[in-house]
Amino acid sequence: MTTETVQEPKAAAETTTALPADTLTKYKTAAEIAAKALQLVISKAVKGANLLELCREGDKSIEDACALVYNKDKKTPTQKGVAFPCTLSINNVLCHFTPLPTDPGATQTLEDGDVVKILIGAHIDGYASISGETVIVGASAASPVTGPKADLVAAAHNVTELVLRSIKPGVKNWEITDVVSKLLKEYNGSIKGMEGMISHQHDQNVIDGKKTINLFPAAEQHRDKDSTFLFEEGDVFGLDVLLTSGEETKSKSHVDRTSIFQKTTSTYQLKMKTSRSTYGEIVKKAGAFPFTLRTLEDQTKARMGVKECVQHGLLKEFDVTTTTDSKDVTAQYFATFVVTKTGVTRITPAPTFYIGSGSEIVKSEVKIQDEELASTLARSLKPKKAKKATNGAPAIDDNFNGRKNEETKARRKLFCFHSISSAFLSS
Repeated sequence: MTTETVQEPKAAAETTTALPADTLTKYKTAAEIAAKALQLVISKAVKGANLLELCREGDKSIEDACALVYNKDKKTPTQKGVAFPCTLSINNVLCHFTPLPTDPGATQTLEDGDVVKILIGAHIDGYASISGETVIVGASAASPVTGPKADLVAAAHNVTELVLRSIKPGVKNWEITDVVSKLLKEYNGSIKGMEGMISHQHDQNVIDGKKTINLFPAAEQHRDKDSTFLFEEGDVFGLDVLLTSGEETKSKSHVDRTSIFQKTTSTYQLKMKTSRSTYGEIVKKAGAFPFTLRTLEDQTKARMGVKECVQHGLLKEFDVTTTTDSKDVTAQYFATFVVTKTGVTRITPAPTFYIGSGSEIVKSEVKIQDEELASTLARSLKPKKAKKATNGAPAIDDNFNGRKNEETKARRKLFCFHSISSAFLSS
């Protein structure tokens, strides 16, 4: 990879959020890097593709792209890189599947008709943008997705879009839960939300903040004072939507397949030399963000080392989770957004598979009958007109692909230095 650097992105001189301009720029830069990596993986998610290799390519594209930005300060280097490792979770697997070379899943390949949930994230200076969407292997405009799979993917897309259009300052988090519940009733019980999948507030070096959106609460989860909040201007969230076409909405964990971990803020004097060595490498390479054991030097020793770290609370696990019935199918969308004065701005781009490059790839027969819901979904998310910023700096704009300013031009240059750009454009 070339060591050439690119022009640093310029901070927005004027925004419609309470976030500092340079912070928003870091989120947006991370979002574009994550989006390019996601599109690379989507373009290669075809029949016969190996899951391990796809995950490796996604992570590498993040690392390569991050290496080309924010290099001006040599004395205090900006921390940047993978904010969430690339995962590919198929059919009834809900999330967090990213195999190690030594795992049985390392040889798994994609088949036509597989419903694949792809998730990946990048961060600049600890400001993380995570993006995810669901694709169906073999689907195209010439061979569109129909039936229950189409309804499932369309429902996940609609839930995501409805949430983004329903949040504004002063709205309660449980109001969002209620409007999502209302939307799923349009599917007459054929589509359900997976319980326990929480959307968290983001902050610097934090992707599991205090404020949480519980779209599909379990019966025992109460709406008490501690779990209730009002959205505020400047809040950043990672919206995680997980739906199933099955009857059961509870998931089960597979600890033996866990390969993603995250450092906590707890402290403990580790006893084993292997554990201390592993933990030191984790702190250096991953910092505060989730990581896969693939990033560590010796994965066999790392497997041993993380056990003591988990046992004493230094690391938390991201278990591979599935539905209880292996025949069920699940879909996921993940979007990073910021609350503005009048609504939200999507930081990560809109999904591309569902839109289908101008042709409808997903053809659901379910039509939203509720007039209020249909009207909300039909409303454009982006502002009617983006305000011009001064001195040539960028204005905030939800049209991810249409921002024409110096910030975007500078960031586009970085993708000329490696294969992500060509892979994305040819997909």
